[in-house]
Formats: sequence, structure tokens, C-alpha cells
Amino acid sequence: MARRLILPLIILLALAAILVYVGKDQVVLFEVLSKPPEQGRYISVQALIIFSAFGLLSIVLLWSLLVWLWKLPKRMKSGIGRKREDRGLDAVEQALLAAEAGDVAGARKKAKRAQDLLNRPALTALISAKAAEMADESAAAESHYKSLEQNPDTQLAGLHGLARIAESRGDHETAAKLAKTALEIQSGKNALWAFDILFKSQIALYDWAGALQALPFAEKAKLLTKDQLRRRRSVLLTAQAAEFEATDQQEKAREIAKKAADTDPGFAPAAALAARLMSLDGGQKKAAQLIEKSWAKSPHPALALAFKELWKHEDAKSLTRKTKALIKTNPDHRESIILVAEMALDAGDGVSALSALGALLEGDQTSARLCVLSARAESLLQNPVDARTWQHRAACAPVEADWSDLDPNGAAFKYTNEDWRRLVSSYGDSGTLIHPRYEAYMTSRPVVFEDLGADDLDDDTTSKAEVQEKNVLEEQTSEQAKSAPVLAPSADDPGVGEVIATPDDLADRLDNLLDDNDKS
Repeated sequence: MARRLILPLIILLALAAILVYVGKDQVVLFEVLSKPPEQGRYISVQALIIFSAFGLLSIVLLWSLLVWLWKLPKRMKSGIGRKREDRGLDAVEQALLAAEAGDVAGARKKAKRAQDLLNRPALTALISAKAAEMADESAAAESHYKSLEQNPDTQLAGLHGLARIAESRGDHETAAKLAKTALEIQSGKNALWAFDILFKSQIALYDWAGALQALPFAEKAKLLTKDQLRRRRSVLLTAQAAEFEATDQQEKAREIAKKAADTDPGFAPAAALAARLMSLDGGQKKAAQLIEKSWAKSPHPALALAFKELWKHEDAKSLTRKTKALIKTNPDHRESIILVAEMALDAGDGVSALSALGALLEGDQTSARLCVLSARAESLLQNPVDARTWQHRAACAPVEADWSDLDPNGAAFKYTNEDWRRLVSSYGDSGTLIHPRYEAYMTSRPVVFEDLGADDLDDDTTSKAEVQEKNVLEEQTSEQAKSAPVLAPSADDPGVGEVIATPDDLADRLDNLLDDNDKS
């Protein structure tokens, strides 16, 4: 409108300038040619200019009025549309607030109103889909998300909604397919949700190979840290190797298990499986090197068992030398100290075993495994009362998850697909090794296999003098127990009260044993 007034205004300004220039005596003569000149009519130049200006202004005003009247219906319609749009946006806002507040009915109602008022199909489809999801109407939600998927501008939003719904109903194949499509569209960038759904769906299907193929997406987009990627890859490779072993594909299983152990030496199941498979092919030396590498990173009782199994046909001296080399890779670790004690027990040296275990036996949290080892040492030293006391303590002492998770038959880590799936998340993300057998209260591997039977402690062939000595020791122990604190029985196992040895008592006991050993 303003541009249309520019030309008339310029003309008005020009007329005003002319009006200032001309004098007041100048006139314009109008002559009628059919009459003599003296009958002509005239008007002053000033009057003509003023008349022309008023005429032009009148034309401009009349034209503006006509234009305004012409556009009036459209403006009225536009004003009504603006109010309609405002009401639609208000409905969207109210729908979102209702959804966040958990008002399913309110969210659906406002979403329907927004859909009726607004001419924005993408926005209203998204709001309607969210409301339908909250109302557990998957079919309606899928319908809205499919409409978003068909539009290139909203395709990713539609894929996300459809993949999420498929995952929630357990259709992992569809969820993985949709998430993979989203990853390909985004080229791995800013697609954390797509990777998460794809990866979780693949491990839910026990598709270890597919999950391994998905990891490069996360690596490229830096969705996971390097440690998380390494740990997840190691667990997946180990699960894949176990699957190949179960189907008698030993060569593939051995190759993949070794790759898993090399990827993350600290993952004990990978190292134990790889070492066992390598030993079956005559690779004991390489298997031992692999276990030593893993022990240096993160010692685990399963690795010690696997190492002993490698050299089970060696003589005692050779086995001791090799075991010491293993311990040397991480000598201060708790498992290395326990392995020293086990070596002493295997050699029949109860004093050295107790000396090695001394620091671990201090405190009130001595594990059942340590108690059993201590009982075995006391049995070797012909101290039946002390051995029995340790056995009593073992009955109610806390167990070690690392040990009690070991299967008593066959492979140390006899995990199912469900167990491997949990390990991918727990160990892959935090580096924490879960214990499926321990958590399921399944039978675990015995700590020791000899010197702990009741027959050893209560032998019928014991001489009368030995029996009398045993009775005296028991009376002395009983007298000491009267003044010593007694363990409260647990809710599940009342058990028997027992004397708790203090750190000072244990230290005195070890000193006496070591002195006796030196004298002998």
C-alpha cells in the first residue's frame, strides 16, 4: 500500500513547487471557439494547481477505499484464521502439559482439538501419537508415526516412534530393522536412540554377530567411550565363541575366543575359554601366556583353575615353578595371595598356608572360601579343634561371588545366552562382572577336594591318648568361648555359636606355628 502512494505524493510535491513559483497575476484563459474571444472564461494558475492537487488527492483516497473494500473479506478471513491458529497452538500446549502430568484423557482430547484447528499435519500427528502411546493404543500411535515416516522432513521422528513401539511389544526384529534404517539415514551422527534400540534388539535376539556389526556406528559417532566399546566387543566375541563351541565348531570358537581375550585381557571368561580351547589343540604354552596376561590385568579364580588344568600332567616341581611365574605378574592381588596359600596346601605345608592367609583372615568379613582353606591347613597340622572351628565359620561366612559363580562340572563359566546378554550390558558399560550362578543360588565348585572330610577329623582309629588330648583341647576351647563374643545366628540358618578369633590371637597363633616350624 505504501509503495502505491509514492507516485501520487511526488506529483503533489511537484504541484506545490509550481504553486510557489508562479505569480498571482498569471491566468489561464479558456476559450470557446464558436464565440468571439472576449467571451472566453479564465482561471488563475494558482487556482488550477490547487484544484489539480485536490483532484489527485481525491483519486488516491477513492482508490485506497476501493482497494480496502476489495481486500476486506480476505482480511476478515485471515483474522479468523489467526485466532483459529492461536486456539490450535493453545491446544497443543495443553496437550503437552497434560501428557507430562500423566493426564491421558486430557492429552488425547487436546490433541484431537489441535488436529481440528491447525493445518500442521506433522505437529498434530506427533502430539496425537504421543497421546495414543500414553493410552496404550499402539495401533493408533503407529498410524500417526507412519504418516510422519512418509514425509522426508519427519521421517526420523516416525522411525523413532515405530521402533520404540516395536521394542516395547517385544518385536525385536522389526525394532532392529527400523533403527538400522535410521542409522543409515543419519550416517551414524546424532543417532544415539537408533543405536541403543538396534543394539538392545540384537542382543535380545542373541544375534551376537549383528550386535558386533552395530558397534562401528557407535564408534564413528562417538556414542560410547573406547573402554565401553572394547568391553562390549569382548563379551560379544566370547558369547559367539561359546556358541560355536556348543555346535562343535572348535576352530572358529578358538579363533574368536582368542580375539575376545586379546580385545580385553581383563575379561576372565574370555581368557578362560580361549586358554581351554587352545590347550585342546596342543597350545598349552600360548594358552599359559594368555592367562598370565589376563592375570596381570585382573586376577580371577577361574584363571588359576584354567592355568592348573593346562599343566595337570606336569610334576609338582614344574607346576610350582610355573604357578610362581603366574603370581609374579600381579603379586599383591588378593587372588595371588590365595594362590600362594593353595600352593602351600598342595605341598602339605599348613604353616606357610596360614602365614600367607594371615592378612586376609583379619576382620569380621572372612569369606567361606578362606575359612575352608584355613580348615584344611589346620587339618594338615593335626589340629582338629581349630579345623572344626574354621568349618563352623565357613558355614555362616559370606561367600565370594567370583568363586561361587564357577560351575562344578566342565567349563568354569557355563553361561547361557541370557547370561551373556546381561554381561554385555553390565560388564560392557561399567566393567562389573556379574555372577549368574551365584545370583541364581546354583551349585558352585567346591573350594578344596581333600583333607576336609568328617572322617579326617573324627577318625575311629584315633588312639585313646589322642582322644583324651582332643577332649582337653575341646574343654579349653569351651572355657575360652564363655568369655568370647559369639556370632549371632542368621535368619535362614541358626547355626552354632562360635568363638571369633581376634587379629591378635591369629597373629600369636601364626608366630607360634612359625617358631615350631623353625625348631623342627
